[in-house]
Amino acid sequence: MTIKDDENNDQSEVEETAVTDHDEAEDQPLKREKKKNSKKKKSKKNLEDDGVAKPKKKKSKKKHDDVDDDEGSDEDDHPKEKSVKKKKSKKESSIMDIEAQVTASEEAGTGKDSTLTIPTAISTTGQIRRSGFDSRQSSMLATSDDPFAIREGKTLLWRNVNMTLKTKDGADRKLLDDVWGEVPEKQTTAIMGPSGAGKTSLLNILAGRAKTRGKVTISSDVRLNNFSVNPTDISVRKHIAFVAQDDSLQVTSTPREAIYFSAKLRLPRNTPEENLQKLVRRMLTELGLENCADTYVGGALLKGISGGERKRCSVGVELVVRPAMVFLDEPTSGLDSFSAIQLCQVLKKVANAGSSVLFTIHQPASEIFNAFDRLILMNKGRVMYQGLVEDVPSYFRKRNHPLPKNYNPADWIMNVAQANTMQKLDEDGFFPKDTRDLPEPFAETVEGKDELGITLTEHHLEKDFDARPPGVFTQVRMLFTREIKNIKRDTAAVGARFGLTIFLGILIGLIFRNVGKADPSQPQNLNSIFGALLMVLLMSMFGTAQPALLAFPEERPVFLREYSTNHYSVVSYFIARFSMEAVVTGLQILVQLLITFWFIGFQSSFGMLWVAVYALAMSSTALSVLLGCAVEDPKLGQEMLPLLFVPQMLFAGFFVAPDLIPSWLRWARYLCTLTYAIRIALVEEFGDGCPSDDGSDPCLNLLNSIGAEPDETWWNWLVLVALFATFRLFALVVLQQKATKFF
Repeated sequence: MTIKDDENNDQSEVEETAVTDHDEAEDQPLKREKKKNSKKKKSKKNLEDDGVAKPKKKKSKKKHDDVDDDEGSDEDDHPKEKSVKKKKSKKESSIMDIEAQVTASEEAGTGKDSTLTIPTAISTTGQIRRSGFDSRQSSMLATSDDPFAIREGKTLLWRNVNMTLKTKDGADRKLLDDVWGEVPEKQTTAIMGPSGAGKTSLLNILAGRAKTRGKVTISSDVRLNNFSVNPTDISVRKHIAFVAQDDSLQVTSTPREAIYFSAKLRLPRNTPEENLQKLVRRMLTELGLENCADTYVGGALLKGISGGERKRCSVGVELVVRPAMVFLDEPTSGLDSFSAIQLCQVLKKVANAGSSVLFTIHQPASEIFNAFDRLILMNKGRVMYQGLVEDVPSYFRKRNHPLPKNYNPADWIMNVAQANTMQKLDEDGFFPKDTRDLPEPFAETVEGKDELGITLTEHHLEKDFDARPPGVFTQVRMLFTREIKNIKRDTAAVGARFGLTIFLGILIGLIFRNVGKADPSQPQNLNSIFGALLMVLLMSMFGTAQPALLAFPEERPVFLREYSTNHYSVVSYFIARFSMEAVVTGLQILVQLLITFWFIGFQSSFGMLWVAVYALAMSSTALSVLLGCAVEDPKLGQEMLPLLFVPQMLFAGFFVAPDLIPSWLRWARYLCTLTYAIRIALVEEFGDGCPSDDGSDPCLNLLNSIGAEPDETWWNWLVLVALFATFRLFALVVLQQKATKFF
C-alpha cells in the first residue's frame, strides 16, 4: 500500500490514514493468531516447559540483583495479560515507525510523484517486513557510511547438527548430538556451557569453518531465512563475519589502517572513497578507538595498543562490512570488566541495526549476562536450554533448580550443569527436544543452487552485496602498500637483515681485498678469486633464504583470517608477497655487491654479476618460500633449511668433481640452483681465459672442470629461470591447499 504525497494535504491526515490502514492490516494476522492460540494452547504450554522460548519481544533487561522467583511465577501465571501488552506494544511501535517514514519523506522533499512504502505485515518476532524492499535499496544500505544504520536482517536456524569423532580404538564419539537452535534477526545470542560442551564446535560449523577432514564427520540442517544453505559455501560465508578468540592482526598496522583495509577490499568496488573514510571514522568512534586510531596494533616484540583495544579492533575489522551475521568466539576472553561491557554494548548496537549476533562465552558477569537477548546452554554436546535470557529463572525453577537470590545467573546455571550428572539433568527435564514445526525450506542446496537452478549468489543471499568486490589489481595494490609500511615500521627486522649484509660484506671484502686484481694464471691467485666469487654467491643464497622462509609462517594467522573472510585471493597475496621480496632482495644484493665488488676487485661487469647473484638469490627465496608454505611451525622450517641448501654445495661441483659423484646421485645436481649460478658467474669472470707461460689456460681448465662452457651460458640462464618458476608455482599450489584445508 502506498500513500501519495500531496503538498496541499495536512500532515496529520496522512499519518492518520497510514496508521488506520496499518492497523487493519495488522488485525487480520492477529485474529488468525488468536484462532491458532485457542487450538494449540496446550501445545504452547508444553513448549514452554521444554525450554523453547515464545516468540515475544524483549522489553527490558533486569539486573541480577533484582531477579526474583516470584516475578518469574507471575509471568507464567498471566500469559493473557502479557499477550495483550505485547500486542499493544507492537501496534505503538508500528505507528511510530510509520510516522517516522512519513516525516522523513516530507523532509526529503520527494514531491508529488514520489511514493512511500508502508509495511503491510508484522512477523511473530515483532519485526516489520517491508514489501517494497528491493536490491537497489539494499545496495544503498550496504554502501552507507553509517555501519549502524537500520537494515533488513536475516534469521539463521539449525537442527539435527551432529559432529562425530572416530577415536583410536575405532569407536564413534559424539561431540555434538542433535543440536538445534536459532539466531533471530536483530538479536544477540550467547552460547554458554562448561569446557568441552561443544560451544566452539557448533560456532565453527555454523560459520562454515569446521574441519571435516580426517576422522571428523559432520551432518546438519542449516537454514538462512528458511533457505537451506551450506555454511561452507562462499555465497553464505560472505554474509557472516567471524571474530576468532585470538586476535590475528598485522602488528605494524594501526586500527585505522586495519579497518580501512577490510572495508576497501570487502565492500563493493563502486563505494566512494569519502564513504569509506566516514565509515572507518564512525567505526573507530563507536568502538572507542579514537585515541589509539593511529597507534600500532603491536605484538610480542612491538609495543602497541592494549588487549581490550586489540579485541575491539578485531571486531571493527569484521563489522565495517555490515554483515548479516556476526559470530564471535569468546569475545570477552582476557578483557577487564569495563572493556567487556563496552564490547557487549557495541554488539548490542550492531544487533539493533539488523545483524544477528552469535557468540560463545564461558562464564560472564551478571551485567554482561543480562545484556544478552537469547541463550543457548550446552552440556557435553547437547542443548540444555534454548530461549530468552529473561526466561532462564523460571525454566530452572520448574526443574527444581531455582535461582538463589543475589546470585549471578551465569554462575548458577554453570554450577547446575557441572555439579549434576547427565542422567540427573535428564530426569529433571533438561535437554529439551526440538519441537519446532518448521516449514519446508524454500530451496534445497545443491552446489549453491536452488530448485530453479538460480545460484544463491545471484538471488536470495546476494541482495546486500549486489555490486562486485574489488578486483585482483586492487587487492595486490593494497597488499603491496601494506607490505611497504610493514617494512618501514619493522625497523628491527630490516635493520638486522641489512646490517648483517653490510657486516658480512665488509668482512669478506677485507679478507679477499684486491684478490680479483691478481694474475689468475697463477694457481694460488685463481683459487683465491674463485673462493671470493663463491663466498659472494653463498652469502647471497643464505642471506636471502632465511627471511623468506620465516615470512609466511609468521603471517599465517593473519593470512588465514583474511582469506577466510574474502579479503583477497591466494593468487593476489602471492603476487604481492613476491613483488615485495623481489624489491627487497634486489636492494640487499645491491648493497652486498657495492661493498664486495670494489673491495675484491672483480674483473667482470658489475651489472652482469649483479644479475647473476640476484637470480641465485631469487631462486633460493623461491625454494625457501616453498618450504615455508609447506610447514606450519617456523622452528621446523629453520631446522629443515640446511637440508635444502647444504646438498646444493655438495652437488655444485666445486667441492667434489661431478665425475667423482656416484652415478646414482649425479641427477641431483641438475636441481641445484647454485650449480647454474656459479657457472654463469665464472664465465663472466674467466670467460676470456688467462693463458699462462707454459701455454696452458688455467681459467678455461677451471670452467671445464665444473661444466661451465661459455657457449652454453644461455642454457644455464634458462634452467635457472625454469627452476625459479617451478619452485614458485609449487609454493602457490601448496599455499592454496593449505588455505582450503582450513577454510
